[in-house]
Amino acid sequence: MYLAAAYRLCPAILLVFGLAHSVSLCAQTYTAGFNDAQWTAKSGSFACSLHHEIPGFGSAQLVRKTGGSEFLELKPSGHLAFSDLVRIEAVPPMWRSDAAASPLGQLQANGKQPLRATAAQIKAISATLLQGTNVVFSSAQMDLNGLNLRVVLEARNFNPAYGRYQTCIGALIPYTFNQIARMLVNYAPDASELSASTKTQLDKIVRYSKADPNVLGILVDAHSDKLPTPEEGDAASQRQAELVTAYLVAKGLRADMITTRWHGDKFPIANNYTKAGQAKNRRVTVRMESETTRKQMEKKIAAIIAAEEKAAEQKAAEEKAAQEKASQLPAALPASLQQLEQMVEQQDLTSGRQPTPQAR
Repeated sequence: MYLAAAYRLCPAILLVFGLAHSVSLCAQTYTAGFNDAQWTAKSGSFACSLHHEIPGFGSAQLVRKTGGSEFLELKPSGHLAFSDLVRIEAVPPMWRSDAAASPLGQLQANGKQPLRATAAQIKAISATLLQGTNVVFSSAQMDLNGLNLRVVLEARNFNPAYGRYQTCIGALIPYTFNQIARMLVNYAPDASELSASTKTQLDKIVRYSKADPNVLGILVDAHSDKLPTPEEGDAASQRQAELVTAYLVAKGLRADMITTRWHGDKFPIANNYTKAGQAKNRRVTVRMESETTRKQMEKKIAAIIAAEEKAAEQKAAEEKAAQEKASQLPAALPASLQQLEQMVEQQDLTSGRQPTPQAR
């Protein structure tokens, strides 16, 4: 139970505790208190956090995520909020009357938005708490009730939780989904095993896929350079595709989440008549699929199908129009006088129609 949720310090109390150097004449202070202060560390593959509950106010949270910078924020849970300028101070406990408060910086508050410290301030705040000294955020201006808002980060129990937080940071996966969602590796001619560099790249796919449940599948597509026959190209790309898939499975990925395909030399990305171009064409692409990437691919496929259907409809309409136009043209004139005489002789006198000229 938190016993010291909030208290008000005014002149009489200040004289008793000798704190006039660190607080305003009348302050509304929120703190967990020495006996009940707790810091809770949470660990994950992509995020680490250190949480400090501040009764009556809300919480403080130190967070580091993959692909992002570390941040410390004070987040109010109710109507309370800092306004205007906020001072940050290192404030010794009450029994250290010999020690004075020292400034750690200041921030500009933005209404009820969480108050975030800068990178330099985070470093100073962490060092202060590790030394066993509390950190106080206080508003520079009084509110409508004539009070200054003060929020205290208690140093008690910070050290062990901060150690766990740092351990988590050291184990964070250092790359995001977008950074490795599509990976391309090349292989040497007639390669019968994967290179060390290729294995290092594939290990990233394995590590990320195991940690992120949003990875739904993996696509392996292998290509070859131009070989003497298409069959040789197919065989070379098949061998590389199966080597990659076998490695991923051996590292612990499920075989049923991997789609393995090979395409020979059908889709070159460089000139097959140069050594450099051939080296680029001998490649395997490995792609991780998420719900988002699948929807994007489905959208692209649907657009391609729609375009093909529209092109087919347009072609059919053009052919139909051409046929209708041809049917409306008059019969071709006789090619010679002899053919004209034959048509006259063969004329159907009952209908007046001329027979169609016969090809000679």
